[in-house]
Amino acid sequence: MKCFQLVSILVIAPILFGHSEANDFSSFLSANASLAVVVDQEYMQQRGENILASFQKILSDIIRENLKNGGINVKYFNWNAVRLKKDFLAAMTVTDCENTWKFYEATHLSSILLIAITDSDCPRLPLNRAIMIPIVNNGEEFSQILLDSKMQQILKWKTAVVLLDQTILTENTNLIKSVVLESSQSRIPPISVLLYTIDDTLRGQKRRQAIRNALAPFTYKPTENHHQFLIVSKFHDEIIEIADSMQMFHINNQWFFIILGDEQTYKSFDPAIVTQNLAEGTNIAFALNETDPSCVHSINCTIAELSMAFVTSISRMIHEEQSIYGEISDEEWESIRYTKQEKQDEILNYMKDYLKLKSSCTSCSRWRIITAITWGRTQEHYKFRPVTREGRNKNFEFINIGYWSPVNGFVTHELTFPHIQHYFRNITLDIVTMHNPPWQILKKDNKGAVVEHSGIVIEILKELSRMLNFTYHFYEVKRVDEDDLLYNNENNTLTGSLTHIIPYNVIDLMQGSRFFMAAVAATIDEPHKKPFNYTQPISVQRYSFILRRPDEVSRIYLFTAPFTLETWGCLLGAMALTIPVLYLINYFVPMEHLRMRGLCTLRNCFWYVYGALLQQGGMYLPKADSGRLVIGFWWLVVIVLVTTYCGNLVAFLTFPKFQPGVDYLFQLFKGKNIEQFGLRNGTLFEKYAATSVRTDFNRYMARAKIYSNPQDEDINAVKSGKRVNIDWRINLQLIVQNHLDKDKECKFALGKENFVDEQVGLIMPSNNPYLHLINEKITRLFQMGFIERWHQTNLPSMEKCNGKGVLRQITNHKVNLDDMQGCFLVLLLGFAISIFILFIEYWFYRLYVVDRENNRAIFTT
Repeated sequence: MKCFQLVSILVIAPILFGHSEANDFSSFLSANASLAVVVDQEYMQQRGENILASFQKILSDIIRENLKNGGINVKYFNWNAVRLKKDFLAAMTVTDCENTWKFYEATHLSSILLIAITDSDCPRLPLNRAIMIPIVNNGEEFSQILLDSKMQQILKWKTAVVLLDQTILTENTNLIKSVVLESSQSRIPPISVLLYTIDDTLRGQKRRQAIRNALAPFTYKPTENHHQFLIVSKFHDEIIEIADSMQMFHINNQWFFIILGDEQTYKSFDPAIVTQNLAEGTNIAFALNETDPSCVHSINCTIAELSMAFVTSISRMIHEEQSIYGEISDEEWESIRYTKQEKQDEILNYMKDYLKLKSSCTSCSRWRIITAITWGRTQEHYKFRPVTREGRNKNFEFINIGYWSPVNGFVTHELTFPHIQHYFRNITLDIVTMHNPPWQILKKDNKGAVVEHSGIVIEILKELSRMLNFTYHFYEVKRVDEDDLLYNNENNTLTGSLTHIIPYNVIDLMQGSRFFMAAVAATIDEPHKKPFNYTQPISVQRYSFILRRPDEVSRIYLFTAPFTLETWGCLLGAMALTIPVLYLINYFVPMEHLRMRGLCTLRNCFWYVYGALLQQGGMYLPKADSGRLVIGFWWLVVIVLVTTYCGNLVAFLTFPKFQPGVDYLFQLFKGKNIEQFGLRNGTLFEKYAATSVRTDFNRYMARAKIYSNPQDEDINAVKSGKRVNIDWRINLQLIVQNHLDKDKECKFALGKENFVDEQVGLIMPSNNPYLHLINEKITRLFQMGFIERWHQTNLPSMEKCNGKGVLRQITNHKVNLDDMQGCFLVLLLGFAISIFILFIEYWFYRLYVVDRENNRAIFTT
């Protein structure tokens, strides 16, 4: 069944992906594998060895005894400048480092698998294209280990502080060369090195002082510099103790210790004991020497193991090809059989597996790498918290991440410093929170269980958990003292948020360091005097004042509002001037037939000019050109006046006009109607005003009434215009919004002045090593605009009574009776004047016209 699946994959793969070119490399079923053996005689003479003859015997014996099916064609060369043809599948070389790399570059172009034996302190060939075994003697591995760590990015450092014993530097002169070596060709990244040596001839306090002097330049604050330390010393325990006393073990520093000593030192070394006094958040790793002292290393043994690995790999591949070839046709076989590169990849994997399991002398040197898992150990959720033995550091768990050997270099399954890249590694942390809208909102079901967490702080915590790779478990804090019970009573709860009151339970839990942090918004006030730490501010709230909104200016004189008194005066003057001009021009027209009878009196001219002003016109028009010019220009003036008046009248109808309001704090004391001043109890403004030099703050506090409940807040007095309260601007906005929803109109106004910035942050234990890391992430959230967005989503706004809200009111405004009262007043005024004129006309008729007619009749009789 397994064979059938393999055949199916091999048959389907070419159909899906296709072949860009034909496979012209022979199968092992039709041709033997070809191997080139290159032994640099000059290099071996320098080493005082001659291995070519023994190489031939070892390889031929292994092929004869272990390769039952197929064969291997071997060709030997005793110089390193040979150029191999593409027909060769692989090549084994024994030469120095420089020629090994030259040979690799040449064979890489010819697609030949390289199996190299070379000297130590040589940059390793690419692990996915070659096998390189440096000849490393016991005690001289440090240089090769450092080279491999750079090439395989085990230590992803750009700078390093190297601290080593003077004896080691004297005995191994290539050690520093390996640390500073960089090569784009060998893919070795550059690294800046600060080298410090320890005089291991010193004893006692002199040696400790020398170590302290070497570490002193790097005792900066964690937020200022990050350092990487490579320690190669037998005084590792003293270095750890001294660095800990200098507070150099924090989350940004990385420490890699190469533990020196014999087999007894390795067996007795316990990293948990060495680090038992270190706090969590430390990034520390150790390289321990596991070399078997009984292991005998020789170049012939290495040749034998490499030859056996290669031969067994070829034998295994031949067996697999035979099993597949017997199940399919020749055409299918030609389509799916291995290319040369695929064969080399398989051989390379088989050889590595063989050397891992059965290598002895080839891997005499062996170093085990262990690292500490420390982040969040004390604050981890108790359900997942590991149990540690007494006398060991409960903040540390050491894991084996892999090993180093000359054959494969570093073989690891974990990062050397996993917290640097993965932070908290998805552990669950205990976090304290409580209900305090809009910062923390805890929704509960009928049974009292919290079913949803929301609010600004919760949103920040969610993003921090994603950025720092942790989950969290909430522990809800409930208020238990009398003041808090009063605060929780809905009938006695002040509108808005409180952050200056931190429950004692929260403070007590933070002092115990059991919890990672308190997801509680708190006013940052005298942080140096608190038994806990504040994070960087997540919000800055400012104070303002609330008072009655200024009354709207009466619209009874609305129809006179579009023009000023000067404009109305000029209009009356223009009418007074136009009327006699029109009369005189019509009167002095020289031709009788051009003189209009309807304009021969001042009264008729008045009514014509007045009617034109109302766009009513008249029954008579001048016939003379002079009179027509006067009327024409008057109509031009009328058009401009009427158009301007109508446009301004619409604006005055749409945009209400208010009486002058109070925008700044010092203006409050000029208002005669304001009798009371209020302030919420315990606010930062109260403390700030006590030491402020602003006279308006002092005057306000001298007359302010401190309140703690809605009854003393007396919002109704504010609505009536007798009282002014100071509070957070968002709390005042919430009051305005609540009353707007209730009364459907804006009765309140907020001052334009904002004063006393109150910073709001989260709470962390005083000894928490992750404070500055949390601050960095909060800064990042500010830069990305997330926190501002959460503020806009959760905090109240004044849009309904100000700004955009006013614009919406204007858009949806309907003209009411208050707007039109002036119109009806004008109509009533017109009626009254008409009736008054009617009486005058009546009495004029009775006194003059009737009496004159009677007298005329008597006279006639």
